[in-house]
Amino acid sequence: MEIVRSKSVFVSLLLSLIAAVLAISSWEIVVRIALYLNAYLPVEKVSLNWPALLILVVVALTAGFFTEKFGLKKFLRFAVPFTVVWALLSFVAARYFTANLFFIRVVTIIFLPSFFVHLKKLWMIDSELTEKLVELASTGHVLEGKSADLRIESGLKLLETVFPLSEAIVFRLGADGVLTPVGRARNGSSTESLISRQTAWRESVALCERALESRQTVVETDENREQSARIALPLVYDSVAVGVLFVKVHRDFERADQYVLESFCGQLARNFQRKELRSKDLPNKFWWSTLSSNSAENRVGTTSLIKSLMKEQSFSAVASSYLKEAHAIAYLDGTLAYLNRQMRHLAKLKSQDITDLDLFGLLKNFRTDVFSEPHLAIRRVLQTGETYQNELYFQDKNQTLDLQISLVKAPSDDVSIHETNVAVKPACFLITLSDISAVKENEKLRSDMASLMSHELRTPITSIKGFAELMLMDDAISEENREFLTIIANESQRLSKMLSTFLSVSNLEQSDKKEVTKTAVKLDSVVHEVVDELQETARRKRIRLVEQNTDTLPPIAADKGLIRRAISNLIDNAIKYSPERTSVMISTILEADFLRVVVEDRGYGVPPDEREKIWQKFYRVARDGQDKEDGSTGLGLALVKEVVEQHGGRVAVESEVGQGSRFSFTLPRL
Repeated sequence: MEIVRSKSVFVSLLLSLIAAVLAISSWEIVVRIALYLNAYLPVEKVSLNWPALLILVVVALTAGFFTEKFGLKKFLRFAVPFTVVWALLSFVAARYFTANLFFIRVVTIIFLPSFFVHLKKLWMIDSELTEKLVELASTGHVLEGKSADLRIESGLKLLETVFPLSEAIVFRLGADGVLTPVGRARNGSSTESLISRQTAWRESVALCERALESRQTVVETDENREQSARIALPLVYDSVAVGVLFVKVHRDFERADQYVLESFCGQLARNFQRKELRSKDLPNKFWWSTLSSNSAENRVGTTSLIKSLMKEQSFSAVASSYLKEAHAIAYLDGTLAYLNRQMRHLAKLKSQDITDLDLFGLLKNFRTDVFSEPHLAIRRVLQTGETYQNELYFQDKNQTLDLQISLVKAPSDDVSIHETNVAVKPACFLITLSDISAVKENEKLRSDMASLMSHELRTPITSIKGFAELMLMDDAISEENREFLTIIANESQRLSKMLSTFLSVSNLEQSDKKEVTKTAVKLDSVVHEVVDELQETARRKRIRLVEQNTDTLPPIAADKGLIRRAISNLIDNAIKYSPERTSVMISTILEADFLRVVVEDRGYGVPPDEREKIWQKFYRVARDGQDKEDGSTGLGLALVKEVVEQHGGRVAVESEVGQGSRFSFTLPRL
């Protein structure tokens, strides 16, 4: 930037020097003109000595420098009063002292360089403006997708699909006023003679000329031929006619179709206009473009091109009004850029309220117990760049809204938004609200039904198990019957455990996060308690539990009972699916924003295509030779995932078949 400024000052001084040379060398003409303008001023000699010439050059350079530095307007504030004073001094010196103060020369030397420098500044500003216009138009071209010719072709295909066309022709209006066909679509082969086709062509062109002259759609229908019609539609954009669309429908033409065709022609006219403007020379192609009238016209055309691009890009904002979700876009300073219709409805905003509303004013309309301080959510989004999501329940309306606040990132100004793997920076916020009341109600009904069925099943299962155990106490039962009763007792026990786990998962799914009782919990202490509890189970299978903890771990906000159960399920699974004489490693790791619990075994492993499925309810990895007695219910990992997510954490698994698995989950720090 400093180099550019220095270069600009140097050019201004050079122009000032040139202006001084021109003024001094052409002084004879200036003096003669001055004599006609003011008879009281004495005739100044053409020749000057070297000290006088040097002084005039210094004055010229000073005038040019101050014009460059402060602008012509500020310079004139001092130059005009100085000129008046100098004129009075020159008059007095010439009248009473016969001295020559070179008034005309001094004034010329002052104002001519400043005029040159001002013209240079205007030229530079005009060139920069033209560069920005061309850059803006070129950036918009990236968002257009296809070229104008390809868009004409795709548009004709659309017409062929929607309407029963016999023919569709797109004419372009040339500079000489002649219509030239640039696109054509026909259905079926023509059986007409050459003379008939030529006559039909002339009639079509005449119809198009009528439409072009009137700037209105011209329709000729034939009721005797199944409502066939010939339609000519002028292509006009920004009050400029660029072509005509001729359409021939062989049947079932309705007046409502005219509206569709006219809308299509509006798009076609914009495409034509862009093609026409881009076919011209760029207004910044040559350094003398500022003085060219054609370049000025092209510059005006560039603004029309930008207007066309902005209009098309605004369609995306209009289209969002048709979405079911409520959307709002806010700049990084909190100013609201756009709210769609659904957002205004949910926030109960009137048109006059939107003008003075900012991002935090909008979010205050959706405050609940779990979303009481919106500024904390915004701060978290800015710090992490991750989307904030929460469910907001409004008891008075029995309504549940899913809130998402995302930080939209965009590439720099000179990179297309379609590019990938480029550096991006925050641009704005996107706030999305979805009404999930019906979904939550359905989930609650489903969970209530599952809980009801589970409770109803628990009683007969308990009875079956109790009677089976009672019968096993009878010594008179044969060995074969004893084996059957043992199977009944074990299976009923397994089914009872499955129902209990299923009820726990269902209760967690239907509860809101605010219902989880969180207290300060030392995670390493919970892990140690669970390991001690499962040591006996591990010893029976000759498996060694090894606990590894970081020395100092901060507490977390969690429901101790739920976290204990999640850790227990992971360690129990590791014991269950590990071969004898192996080890299970349990680690608690401190990370930047989270605490991580890792359970690593040397068991069977999980195939890659099943690693996402194992977190689903009732899903079990099928293995050859697996003992049904030792098989899981398929609910343990589902419970772990639900508990962790209720606490704002995430689950993960790394596994290699035949080598073991590494299950882990994270919980946010206090």
